[in-house]
Amino acid sequence: MARLTLPATKGNLLKIKAEQLLASEAVTFLEEKRDLLLGELLRLQGQAATFRRRVEQGLTGAYGHLVAGLLSGGREAVARAALGVQGQDRVVLKDRGFLGMPMPVVEFHPGDQRPRISFGSTATALDECQAAVREALVSIAELAEVEAILWRLAEELKRTVRRTNALNYMIIPTYRETIHYLEGALEEREREGLFHLKRVKARKSKQ
Repeated sequence: MARLTLPATKGNLLKIKAEQLLASEAVTFLEEKRDLLLGELLRLQGQAATFRRRVEQGLTGAYGHLVAGLLSGGREAVARAALGVQGQDRVVLKDRGFLGMPMPVVEFHPGDQRPRISFGSTATALDECQAAVREALVSIAELAEVEAILWRLAEELKRTVRRTNALNYMIIPTYRETIHYLEGALEEREREGLFHLKRVKARKSKQ
């Protein structure tokens, strides 16, 4: 295992021990963060599956109403009705914090709920289609928010795992090896100093 190239001094030994302690505390924090991210990912994956089913069901229902309108009034009548649609729905994007990270909030704000396309011979199925699409848009906004958060959490989880692995398998072992070397070098220096001191005392006692 590699070690840091440092002079064998007590100051360096104390410094490396302090850095090793900080690295160990960082590992604990990162492991807790990793577990929180993983738990949130699993929870949101379940939510995303639920929203995805709602979107599919909503759009399937809207398509059914559209087909009914086509069968009732024909393609030209549906095209004319579509020209009269006045959309006042809005999608608002915001941010919220989670573990120090900005997370998207997607809000769907429906406009006037009254039908805008029924006139003359236009089939009521088209009104029902518009209402079904608006309802599906709520689930689409929820799904978009959850999937965006899932992507950001997955990226943050990758970074957290990389940092944890770097500390556990590179940085902390390097500190341990450096501490072992510095302690050994200082002990050897101390033994040499004691040996030299004994020799000096022995010489003085013979004089």
